[in-house]
Amino acid sequence: MKMLRSIALGFGLLLATASVYAQEVHVRATIPFDFVVGNQALPAGDYTVQSMGSGSSILLVQNRDQKAATLVRANSCEKRDISEKTALVFHRVGDQYFLSEIWREGDAQGRQLPRSRSELEISKNQASEPVVIVATLLSR
Repeated sequence: MKMLRSIALGFGLLLATASVYAQEVHVRATIPFDFVVGNQALPAGDYTVQSMGSGSSILLVQNRDQKAATLVRANSCEKRDISEKTALVFHRVGDQYFLSEIWREGDAQGRQLPRSRSELEISKNQASEPVVIVATLLSR
């Protein structure tokens, strides 16, 4: 009985570890417009977005030329279908873009950033539309 319990516990830990690993983010994308992450405005350019550690909810959004970077807390999110591509999803409100979601190819789990105060404020008067930028999944 103890052996069966140990096997079940080990299997549970294995599944939990796989779940945490699946939520890690490490992607690269060229973003052709200025955008906002949290409360930080960032210029157009080549970016990496990566988790700050295994299972961390903190993401580092960094210009690959080291000119701009910010940290942001992201929540796990899930959709019914597996993502067909690695992508960054932005909300476009008027002429402003806000980073909203990060999806990895082959995964139904992603990361969702909370809406900033400025996005909430301008969304009161204007509708937002999603803009998808295809990204490259990077290995650790």
